[in-house]
Amino acid sequence: MTSLLPLPDREIGLAPIMMCASVLWFSASCDARNQTATPTSTFEQPGKSHSPRFIPYELLVKFKNGISRERIEFILKDSRIDIIAEIQRGRLYHVRILDDQSVESAITRLTSYQEVEYAEPNHRYETQK
Repeated sequence: MTSLLPLPDREIGLAPIMMCASVLWFSASCDARNQTATPTSTFEQPGKSHSPRFIPYELLVKFKNGISRERIEFILKDSRIDIIAEIQRGRLYHVRILDDQSVESAITRLTSYQEVEYAEPNHRYETQK
């Protein structure tokens, strides 16, 4: 005959099972109430349309240390790009592409300059509600 665990030990043994069941129930109920919400993860749900992951015609461009303001302005003007905002004084810029070139081609053009540390799309981020 098998002996049953004393009551406190049985409760401790059930605690992880109850916690897992609660988490599964909670996540399922959140999904059920949130079916119309916009997905915010990088995993796409098939058949659902969503806004672009980055803002069209906008980039973030970071220049290497010690590059003069005149040189930065020349590089951006030569690349047909205008400054929206200077984020880190003399280093990081929020910029707008002035013509119909794609974000990818503007990045390629900018990164061809040795003074540019990096250029990347202005990614769109959403907080969960």
